[in-house]
Amino acid sequence: MTTPLRGHAGPSRSWESIRSRWASRQIYVGIGAIAGTANIVLNTGKYGAPHPIDLAFMVVALVLVTLLPLRPSWGMVAYLASWLFLLGLPHPFASDMFLTHLAVFFFAGRFLPPWYAGAALLILLGTDFLALQRGVATSAAAVSEAGGVAFHVIIGLLLVPTGGMIRSSEQNRLTQAQQAEERLEELRMQISREMHDLIAYSMSQTALRAQRAAADTTYPAAARKEFAALETTAADALHELRLLLRTLRRAAPELAPDVTQGVGTSNVVTDLGAAVRAVSDDIAAAGFDVTYRCRGNISPTRSQASTLSRVAREMGANVVRHAEPNAPVTLTLRLGPEVIRLVSTNRIRVAPGDLPRSGSGVLGMRERLTAIGGELTTLTDDGSWIVTATVPVSGTRALAPGDES
Repeated sequence: MTTPLRGHAGPSRSWESIRSRWASRQIYVGIGAIAGTANIVLNTGKYGAPHPIDLAFMVVALVLVTLLPLRPSWGMVAYLASWLFLLGLPHPFASDMFLTHLAVFFFAGRFLPPWYAGAALLILLGTDFLALQRGVATSAAAVSEAGGVAFHVIIGLLLVPTGGMIRSSEQNRLTQAQQAEERLEELRMQISREMHDLIAYSMSQTALRAQRAAADTTYPAAARKEFAALETTAADALHELRLLLRTLRRAAPELAPDVTQGVGTSNVVTDLGAAVRAVSDDIAAAGFDVTYRCRGNISPTRSQASTLSRVAREMGANVVRHAEPNAPVTLTLRLGPEVIRLVSTNRIRVAPGDLPRSGSGVLGMRERLTAIGGELTTLTDDGSWIVTATVPVSGTRALAPGDES
């Protein structure tokens, strides 16, 4: 299979890979930095000021063991090469590698394949033995260095498998997460197909039959008007449903912008005042005495208009379901100067304590408003139900003179 060319994406992807690894491996970078620093402090405190060459290589080890979690393969090669090179100099000691080796043992098992980790372990222990042979001047020093080498062998045989177990555990969790994401993707596609085949078809038939009935002169004028309104409502809902289905079929990372900007009506609503007036007309058509007011000269953004129009629809649906039929209803839209505020008031048929304050409708309105930095408040006052949606004015523009209604 031929690998497609991707222009100059290499450096950018490499940088993104490093950033991603940094975000997930900061704790390991910290472990490496602590081990490297402690290694220098330990050798300086125990043996006095180290030889400049030894100190230089300890500093190099500090840098390499700190960066190794970000670039495990190259970091391990560089670390091994530095200590092999140190053996060619006249002042190598096994203790020079004491604490950095411990971190590298763990990192080898955590970030490298088993064969690579095993080879790194053997090479590191081999450098210990070679340093022991060349860097010992007295029998006391020999005992001390030999003890350090033996400790390295034991700890290496423990830390490399420990890192390997952590690596295997994290890989299993990653595999499970990927499988869950694939199942979610399959479920989303299945929901999209079912909604398209069942609901979209039924709504299309409803809109078509309402259109034919509205054009049938054998029906009374009032009935044809109702059929025309039904056709408009069904066509609008069908359009929004198709936009929602299009969003469902997209990959997961692409969903967030559509959700926050409002799926469907973000491409439909251009005049928030007209959208709220349409909701007012629907409430009036259901038999309520409605007063609609619109004040202010601020034009909301597309996402604000989309969200508030949907909130207005839910307000209208709640009025039809819960309001007292013979009591007045008000819808007030205030466009600026500091906030955009939509207020719905109506008398209620049931006791205030019986109202669904945390129902799915109220919760949905609150979630939509929160996504654009707004808020929803509900209040019962002397038998009246008051719902207020507030959105900050930031990102809006002023209406042209005469647009205020």
